[in-house]
Amino acid sequence: MKEDIQKLLDGIVLGLTDKECSAEILRTKSELHGDWTSNIAMVLSKELNKNPQELAKEIISQIKKIEWLEKVEIAGPGFINFFLTRDASLKYLKKLIREDTSYFPINEKEPKNILVEYVSCNPTGPIHVGHGRGAAFGSALSNLLIRAGNKVTQEYYVNDRGLQSETLGLSVFLRYQMLFEIDVHFPDDCYQGDYVKETAAKAKKLFKENFVLTNPDGFNKIKNFNEMNAFVKNNFKDFDLLINFSIEEEIKKIKEDLKKFRVNHNVWFNESTLYNQSGSKENDFEITRKNLEAKNNLFEKEGATWFSSSKYGDEKDRVFIRENSEPTYFASDIAYHNLKYQRNFDLLINVWGADHHGYLPRIEGAIKALKLDTNILKTIFIQFVSLLKKGKLVSMSTRAGEFITLSSLIDEVGIDAARFFFLARKGDQSLDFDLDLATAENKNNPVYYIQYAYARICSLEKELVKRGMSFDIEEGIENLSKLNDSQESEIISFIESYQDVLEQSYRDLEIHPICFYLRDLASKFHTYYNSEVIIDEDSKTRNAKYVLLLGIKRTIKNGFDLLSISTPEKM
Repeated sequence: MKEDIQKLLDGIVLGLTDKECSAEILRTKSELHGDWTSNIAMVLSKELNKNPQELAKEIISQIKKIEWLEKVEIAGPGFINFFLTRDASLKYLKKLIREDTSYFPINEKEPKNILVEYVSCNPTGPIHVGHGRGAAFGSALSNLLIRAGNKVTQEYYVNDRGLQSETLGLSVFLRYQMLFEIDVHFPDDCYQGDYVKETAAKAKKLFKENFVLTNPDGFNKIKNFNEMNAFVKNNFKDFDLLINFSIEEEIKKIKEDLKKFRVNHNVWFNESTLYNQSGSKENDFEITRKNLEAKNNLFEKEGATWFSSSKYGDEKDRVFIRENSEPTYFASDIAYHNLKYQRNFDLLINVWGADHHGYLPRIEGAIKALKLDTNILKTIFIQFVSLLKKGKLVSMSTRAGEFITLSSLIDEVGIDAARFFFLARKGDQSLDFDLDLATAENKNNPVYYIQYAYARICSLEKELVKRGMSFDIEEGIENLSKLNDSQESEIISFIESYQDVLEQSYRDLEIHPICFYLRDLASKFHTYYNSEVIIDEDSKTRNAKYVLLLGIKRTIKNGFDLLSISTPEKM
C-alpha cells in the first residue's frame, strides 16, 4: 500500500511544485493514528512558504474517494495519516498466502553485479570467534542482495605470501623436526597452537625426511626468529613447498569451518596470483605499480619505495616496496583493489574487522590515486566479540595463545544460535555473546523463541490432521474479515511491515533489523496463541485463523532463510 500512497501524493505534488519532494511515508506506531503517515506537508511548507497544517488540508482536499482508503486525517504539526479499509489492510496477507514463500520481493529497479569480500583472515590458523561474526554477516548480507535480484560474488582474499606465511611454514618446520625426535628451539614468534602439530604430522607423512635438519646443533645456536627463518630458506631450497602445503592445510580447515557455519564463498582469491605473470602480460601488481608511478604517486626514500598517501588524506606516506624489494601488505591490497575494479562490478563491498578502521583512508587514497571511483566501494566494519558465561567475561585465548575458535563456539551453542546472536546486533557495535542465554530453552533466548513459534504452528497443522479437521486456505482467505479483534489486526499489519524491514535492511546494508523483527513477530504470535482458541469448531473462523498463522510461519521461514538459520518443525 505504500506504493499506492506514494503515487497518490506524487500526483498531488506535481500540481503544487515542479521540484522533487523527499517526503517520508511511514507506518504509524499506533492504529489510533491510522495505518500510514506522511510528513509531506511539513517538507513542502518551507518550499511553498505555507503553514504545514493549512498545506495538509489543501493536499487532503485533492484526495478523491478511493476504494482502499477509509479516511485521511491531519495530526500534530501537519502529519497526514491514512486509514486503510479492512479489505486493503488484508491485501498483503492474501497475496502472501496465495503466492506462497516466493512472495517477499525487494524493490531493486536496476539489479547490480556485486562483489562481497568477507572473512579473509590469514590462513595461518583456525577461524576464531571474531571472524565468525564477520562470516555470519557477510553471508547473510549476500543472501539479502541476491534476494533483490543482484548477481553476487562472495569472495575470500587469501593472504598466502609474505612474513605470516613464512612464519606458519617455519612453525610447521620446527614441529616437524620434533616428530623425528630432533630437539629444536621454538621461538615465541612462531604459531603455538596444536593445529601446527597436526599440520606437521601431515607434512611428515607427505615429505618423509626431506626437511629433516642434518646439523640440528648448529641450527640450535640460532635463537633469533628472522635468522632462523633465513637459515631454513637458505638450506632448504624447496622450503616454499612446505610453506604452501601448510597454507593449503589451513585453508582446508577454514573452508570446512565456514561450510559447517553455512558460509559459502564462490571465489577464493590468492594474493600470490597478483604476482603471477600470464604469457607476455605483466602481473597485476606490476600493472598497479606502473599506474601509480605514471601519476607521480610513488617515490624513493631510505632504500624503499613509498606511496604518497598523505596527498589523499592519510596522516603520512606509506611504504609500498620494502628495502629488500618485497612489496608490503598494503601494496598487495592496492593491487587487489585495482583488480577488483577491472572485473566490472557495479558495487564492491568489503566486510572488515574493526581493527582495520585506520586502514580504510589508505585504501581509499590509493583508489583516488588510480583515478577510480570511490563511490562504488562500500566498507562495513564488524566490531569485536566478547564471550560471557555466568555473567563473567571468558578469556578469548587459551594458555597456548590460541583464540577461541568458531568451531568450538558452534560445538557449544549450535550453528543457529551462533549465527543469530552474531547478526542480532548492529555490526559496528561491540557484541557481548552470552553463552548461557544462547543455549537456554526459554523465551529469553530469541532464536529459540522464534524457532518455537514456527514449530508450534507446524504442530497445530498436525493436530488439525489428527482431529480430521479441514484447513482450507481459500476459505480462510475469504473469511479473514472475521479476524477483527485488535490483536489480530495488529499481527496482520505487522506481517505486512516485514516488507518495509527487508527494503530498509537492503538499502542500509544491515541485517540486525530482520532479527529484531522476527523476535517481535514471534512474541506477538506466542501472546496470541496463548490467549486464543485457534482450533475453532466453526470452519470459517478456524481457517481464517490458520491463514493468519500461515502468514506468520512463512514470514519466519523467509527471514530465517535469509539468515541461514534452520526452522525445525518439532522442538
